[in-house]
Amino acid sequence: MAVTNVHKVYASGFLFNVSFLAFAVLVPLTALHDHLPLWLVGVLAAVPGALQLPTRILSGPLVDHLGERLVLWVTYGLAVLAGLVVVSGSSYPMASLVLGQLCIGSARGLFWTAAQSEVGREASGRARALGLFTSYTKGGALVGTALAGTLAEFLGLNGGFVFTVILAVLALVIGSTLTKSAVVDRPGTLGQAVARLIPAGRQPFVMVYGMVAFLCAIPQALAQSFYPVTLVRLGVSDSVASLITALMSCGMIIAGVFGARALARLGMRRLLAVAMVLVAGSLLLTADPEVVVDAVAIFLAGFGAGWLNVGFLTAVSGRSHDYDRATNLAVTQMYFVIAVIGTPLLSGGLFHVIGQNGSFAVESGLAFVVVAMVMGLWRWQARADDRSVSEYRPA
Repeated sequence: MAVTNVHKVYASGFLFNVSFLAFAVLVPLTALHDHLPLWLVGVLAAVPGALQLPTRILSGPLVDHLGERLVLWVTYGLAVLAGLVVVSGSSYPMASLVLGQLCIGSARGLFWTAAQSEVGREASGRARALGLFTSYTKGGALVGTALAGTLAEFLGLNGGFVFTVILAVLALVIGSTLTKSAVVDRPGTLGQAVARLIPAGRQPFVMVYGMVAFLCAIPQALAQSFYPVTLVRLGVSDSVASLITALMSCGMIIAGVFGARALARLGMRRLLAVAMVLVAGSLLLTADPEVVVDAVAIFLAGFGAGWLNVGFLTAVSGRSHDYDRATNLAVTQMYFVIAVIGTPLLSGGLFHVIGQNGSFAVESGLAFVVVAMVMGLWRWQARADDRSVSEYRPA
């Protein structure tokens, strides 16, 4: 079987996700080791969003103009730089953590649009290809999350960050072998590509699936911030907290493997409805201060997020052309990044004021509000589709 760009994206994406998820978990563990207050842990976890949001938005025009290959090269290079910054800046730990988080935030902002756009080119079996992409990347997330605490215990925190650098270098090596994809009607200039952002954001399907992406992001943001913090505060070790947090990625892997089959059986709206309720309900379940209950909740949150991921990526990719797919994906995932930024900030404030139980209960309530909004807006989207059949292709 010939090794295609999609296979290379699977492999490099797996390594990149091991690297950046290990990095993400090592940051709050380092903050706890340095006895920083919980609100500052939340701020550190949200720092990547300072560059992740603008780079995620601009990643669409960049990919549509420059191509997926070049953007992925920059992505993996930034991941290498993030780890090097933290390791070399041990004399100034807070500054190096912030700078490293900014680098990894930029890398994360660029990666998803470029990788998803490349995989989304598979017109036949798109849902299966994107489901496998979810499984490979979340497999990397599972390994990275599960290993982070063990690396910190056996190699030290700096040793853990060195590990993230090595894997990012391997991802860059694989990424360097990607072939350039030919695209008809690619924007001639970056300005022309950027000009498509606002029209893309006004499309009803982008708005609706953007809110789905928002819900999809919540468990992933918690896995990189307050899932491990919650478990450590319940008395488990760093390594056990990492392993339990990795259940979120395990749930996403399983959901990704069966995502295309579930989509064919349930249809898009039923699949997303089940997954959205599962994510919102899991947050309420996490309010229980029992490690076993929290572990089950984390797995269910990951499974729901996995189906949401397959669903919104398939829908947006299927409704786009090769020359605007990346821009539509980037605008949709602007909502994702807002959740990545807002979730740890909200959690940090709520933990400080009302504790773990109240924090997750409030977040569950807010998630159910978003679920109701998405279900209500589906009718609006359907009416828009009926008016503009030629503009949108069915997912």
